[in-house]
Amino acid sequence: MTDRHEKIKHYLDQMCIQVKAREVHTDLRDELGNHMEEMMLDKEQEGLSPEEAAAYAIEQMGDPAVVGKSMHRLHRYRMHWGLLVGLIGLATVSLLLMWIFTTNVTVKIYQELYSNHVIYTVMGFIFMLFLIYFDYRKFKEAAWWIYILLNAMLWINPVLSSTYNGINRFWVLPFGFVLDVTTVSMWVLPLTIGAIMMDKLRSNCNLQSILAYIAMVTLPVVLLFQISDWVRMFLFGTMSIILFGWLTRKWLYTAMGAVITGSIFVLLLFFMDQYGRLERLSVVLNLQDDPYGDGYTNNSIIEVIRSAGWWGNGINTTFDMFKTGYKDYPGVLLIDVFGWSAGILLLVGIIWFVASMVKILPRIRDDFGRMIMVSITAMFAMQILYSLALTTGKAPILSISFPFIGYGNHLIFDYAMLGLLLGVYRRRIPYPRKMKKCGRRWMLAQ
Repeated sequence: MTDRHEKIKHYLDQMCIQVKAREVHTDLRDELGNHMEEMMLDKEQEGLSPEEAAAYAIEQMGDPAVVGKSMHRLHRYRMHWGLLVGLIGLATVSLLLMWIFTTNVTVKIYQELYSNHVIYTVMGFIFMLFLIYFDYRKFKEAAWWIYILLNAMLWINPVLSSTYNGINRFWVLPFGFVLDVTTVSMWVLPLTIGAIMMDKLRSNCNLQSILAYIAMVTLPVVLLFQISDWVRMFLFGTMSIILFGWLTRKWLYTAMGAVITGSIFVLLLFFMDQYGRLERLSVVLNLQDDPYGDGYTNNSIIEVIRSAGWWGNGINTTFDMFKTGYKDYPGVLLIDVFGWSAGILLLVGIIWFVASMVKILPRIRDDFGRMIMVSITAMFAMQILYSLALTTGKAPILSISFPFIGYGNHLIFDYAMLGLLLGVYRRRIPYPRKMKKCGRRWMLAQ
């Protein structure tokens, strides 16, 4: 019996050498090994010796190198080319819009932004390619260290960063590179908290594990509040609530947490808002109350959209005072230049892009990979939806950049996070394929 099993083990070893995706080796060994055992038992009942039965099973399976290469073709790492094509399309639109902006704007400092935009785009693609081929499971092993590091960076951020619109967000690093600390935290901290708490919340969702999750979320929220970056604080808090619901499947608790968190946020706006955020948020209720103050940007967007028509005002559109801020409103610039038709195409493309990310989720078997998918897709969806709402002029003006299109070093994180998502998809573990008999040979069903 030992010799027989050694022959089977040797056969499976030779077969697995040809399969580069190591994640499926165990499934392949179990599936093929079980069927070889079944064939051997059948032949032993017909009177063959164990050694003869093993030899028969190996003969039926075929050359291990040939079988292995066939399994490799079935289970090789695959790229999601649709998302990559969509990303290239968005990058092209982004570069075109920034070129139009820097060509038309008369303020010299804005005319120099195109080179920065190209640099951010190239750096983003580099980080994306790295994370596509990075083994995302190593992120889980370092989750605690990353969580501690990011919170420490937020804590010391006011000392090292420069103030921009009353917020300490940016670290100026050597060679002129600027690091947006709060945006990094908004993207990465939900992933670290999910990685740390996922197993505990899934296996034993008791009061202790829930309080531990709340504590891990509260610390960054407090630090972001002290920095006065309420936008990133709100996005991070919302993402943490969504992640808690997905991890625990306790939607009643999740809804209660959302209500409590929302109530606290409203109270902060009423009693602890020193920058007039409530007034800027409520101005959209009646834009004529302050048409040249807080309502100026909203009214300007509405006027541009109305005047664009189906085909726009062309590349040489006249720039007024509002349009010098077009780098923050790429959707409005697109409609101004190319018209409503281009805006509709952008909307359709964005919906398809987000839907493609959502459709990936059922194909991922690994829980940690699924958690990454949920977090990244939800964060992109929140920012994209609000950016589209800003394009109508009916939404409060917040510092939420249009992913992949808007100007800024947020592009680096947009591309990096999409690279991590594509890396999870690339390394997904396919569902085991059933064996079927083809003639005298057993093969995995296509």
